[in-house]
Amino acid sequence: MSSKTLGNTALTSFDVLIIGSGAGAGPVAYLCTKNGLKVLILEAGPNHFASLDDPQNQPVPEHANDELKYQVRSFIDVDTRMDPRAWRTAPSDGDRLSVGDVNGLPKHVGGGMVHADVKMPRFEQQDFMMGTLLGQKVQNANFADWPITYDDLEPYYAWAEVQLGIQGLKGANPFEPPRSTDYPMPPGIPMYLSTLMQTALATSGYTAFPYPTAVNSQPYDGRPACADCGYCSDYGCPTNAKGSTAVTLIRKALLSGNALLLAETRVTKLIMNGAKDTVTAVQCVDPNGNTVQYTASRYVLAASPIEDARLLLLSDLGGPGIGNSSNMVGRNLMFHLQTSCVGIFNDRLHGHRGRTVDHGFADFRGVAASYDPNDPSTALGGIVEISGSERPINEAEYYAEILRLQLKFDGGLFKKLMRQSPFRDRIVVLTMQAEDAPQATNLVDLDPAVVDFFGTPAPRITYSNNAYELAASDYRGKMMVDMTDGNGKGAIFKNAGARWAAVTPRDAIPASAHIMGTLRFGSDPTQSVCDATGKLHDIQNLYCSDGALFPTSSGYNPTMTICALSTWVGANMVFPGQPQMAIQ
Repeated sequence: MSSKTLGNTALTSFDVLIIGSGAGAGPVAYLCTKNGLKVLILEAGPNHFASLDDPQNQPVPEHANDELKYQVRSFIDVDTRMDPRAWRTAPSDGDRLSVGDVNGLPKHVGGGMVHADVKMPRFEQQDFMMGTLLGQKVQNANFADWPITYDDLEPYYAWAEVQLGIQGLKGANPFEPPRSTDYPMPPGIPMYLSTLMQTALATSGYTAFPYPTAVNSQPYDGRPACADCGYCSDYGCPTNAKGSTAVTLIRKALLSGNALLLAETRVTKLIMNGAKDTVTAVQCVDPNGNTVQYTASRYVLAASPIEDARLLLLSDLGGPGIGNSSNMVGRNLMFHLQTSCVGIFNDRLHGHRGRTVDHGFADFRGVAASYDPNDPSTALGGIVEISGSERPINEAEYYAEILRLQLKFDGGLFKKLMRQSPFRDRIVVLTMQAEDAPQATNLVDLDPAVVDFFGTPAPRITYSNNAYELAASDYRGKMMVDMTDGNGKGAIFKNAGARWAAVTPRDAIPASAHIMGTLRFGSDPTQSVCDATGKLHDIQNLYCSDGALFPTSSGYNPTMTICALSTWVGANMVFPGQPQMAIQ
């Protein structure tokens, strides 16, 4: 069993206390410890890495290529009996429509990066100025410029890429923003289906490129190269080839001697001074169920956007929530509208042999300056991931469900489907990450009746899609599955030789695992929660360093930008006014 207490156990006083240990926590933790600050990291979930703080040995993960362990026994999934979330699409639905999982991320040391396939593209330059570029073109939306530009953040992208170990190919994506450095590693070996789709995309007028990922294509920083086992997405890596913050930045922070990490320690409240402008302590439930408090000079929210907002609301029960003079805490929640299209082929494509996603294309992101809500061809979508199949147990469940829908389970036909494997060995999936329009009405608050295992009010998510992203999904989805014309733009699956293609139904409740907004940062305290350095406008010693800061969601996977922002926030904490000194 891995330890619940990691790092320097002799530490008793702290300069910085960080809530969470994922993508938003790792960079700020390492920068602070690297520069001599004493850091306490509190993680609500367990630690699945033995020897994470052992300088003589690499971490020993409790992860495995075990479909039963993850998909059936839910080894890292959120237990909704302990951590329920309420869901509704609008206040007119009543208090809630359902209770259960709403885009939950695993709670454990390393956060969501441990289970993700860690796709790590950067945002484009335009993504930092959508308020200026879109203005009032999108109804019922709340687009705003970021308080920093891509050029401001670029050195922090570059620094974080080195720390995490990102593979990629500079210049391969024609829409890639300017880079000051090459990727730390070259791309790994592509899957067969990726080479097939790369040719089809070129015929269709698009450019596929190696997807930047935090997966080692060669030995790097003491960790081995990826074996292309196929168990990336939804699984922890059994070899540490995946560069999650647990085995990179959190480990480095622990090895500095300046950090202490307490796992299975759930923060339930920020304790404030009388003026409610300074955090004096955090209240927690420890692994034994006891209520305890910890103190530091400064505090950092990095528990994911839903939990960050929830904690500010829990810290002022009956009031508006601490740090909420703007009435913006919890608002502008964004998830990414994922549009998935599947193509079935006659040939076996072996999409289960390799990293979950090793290629993509960004032609569907679009140009914000040219956006016209009345012209669907200008719709702003997002990057498209090229991936393969499910694993055998999930595949079997799909076939069984299809046969049950035919009102009779046929064992012989079931076996034939498993042998022919149309949904595992002969499938290509294209998934577009369409930008969510930020909306003040998409929000996190506290449910009036639902509580978690400890009796704490559960978060309630109120969320519905804007016509902005729905139009992009409809238009681009039809282009991807068009089987009628093999010439010109579109007809991707037709040009690839697919036998059949379709757009899959949208999730009734979003399950993108891309969670952004709720504590947006900006220069105007009346329109944002945090300032440009990540510090809350209303609170002198409280910062945010994760995706909650995002004013807009872009059309790219958010994790690399979360890590870059965490680096930016940490650098500003260590060297106020001269953050570049922290990454030199």
